[in-house]
Amino acid sequence: MKQRQHLTRGIAVGVILALSAPAALATEAAARVDLNVRTGPGTSFGVVDTLDAGERVEVVECQPNAWCYVDHAGPNGWVSSTYLRNIPAPAPGGGALGSNCKLQFTVGPDGPKLAVVCEEPEPEPAPEPDPTPVVDRACFFREANYRGAHFCFGIGNLNRLSATYNDKISSISLEGAVRARVCTDRGHEGTCRTITSDTPMLGRLLNDRISSLRVFMADPMPEPTPPRPSTHSTGRLDIASSYTADLDRGLVAGGGADIWHHAINAAVRRLEPQNGAKLALGDGSNRGYAGCLDADFSSASLPFASLTEGTYVCVKTSAGRISQFRVNGYSGTTLRIGYTTWSN
Repeated sequence: MKQRQHLTRGIAVGVILALSAPAALATEAAARVDLNVRTGPGTSFGVVDTLDAGERVEVVECQPNAWCYVDHAGPNGWVSSTYLRNIPAPAPGGGALGSNCKLQFTVGPDGPKLAVVCEEPEPEPAPEPDPTPVVDRACFFREANYRGAHFCFGIGNLNRLSATYNDKISSISLEGAVRARVCTDRGHEGTCRTITSDTPMLGRLLNDRISSLRVFMADPMPEPTPPRPSTHSTGRLDIASSYTADLDRGLVAGGGADIWHHAINAAVRRLEPQNGAKLALGDGSNRGYAGCLDADFSSASLPFASLTEGTYVCVKTSAGRISQFRVNGYSGTTLRIGYTTWSN
């Protein structure tokens, strides 16, 4: 067994190892291999002891030729710093200090030093953010262009809106694969329209008039739009008070009537379907053949208050054809329309 021997040192040649406070525990080193301990800083000096590989020493001072004086459990002396390595020490607060550190010999303005140099570990790359989930819902805004107070609603029905939004919705946005059906009356009654895309401004028949709604999933594979059929009949008709019109033949009065200008009195008038014909006001927009083909037809009459100039109405005639007319205006009590009826 080696006995610890303290040799008397004279005036130190070189500079005492200087380590910063955080590295104070790293003043120790260990032999990389079996290593001779000599009486002076070089191979020309005699051997006084041998370090076993892994044996720990305390570095006291170093010379410019990279030889360092070490203190260990045996005769102290000089070894080449090339064959020393640092000893990882516990880091403050736990963990390991020194796994990325090494002994480095340098000669600077302050003389030769053997210091522990640690490299900062590469930071772990930030994880990729999770993709934003797609939400299937519709949002309803009190102002045009998706502004103002709003609420969003997923798949389901609202048979009546709260006082905050009843008759106060002006624009609608859709998120995900949904559609929204909105109606002017509670319980999905009254004028209704299916919203299939973002709508920055509702038409005049729905703006600030919605009282119930339904949000539902769109068909993943919608049926192709049927080809536009040929025109069966088209033109303009002037329908006087108490007269009927046949939209299949383009005639006013006579048999086969589809609509009746029913004048109850001078102030109360309505348009009534006749002989099994049906009407679909919707939002009053121009829907053409495809839109009218999918319209919700009803045998209910339409008050003339809803038939303002520029309003379009879909008709399923008494012969089963799809037709649409536009209110061109009024001449006294006469309703003036332009219509197109398509072949089946």
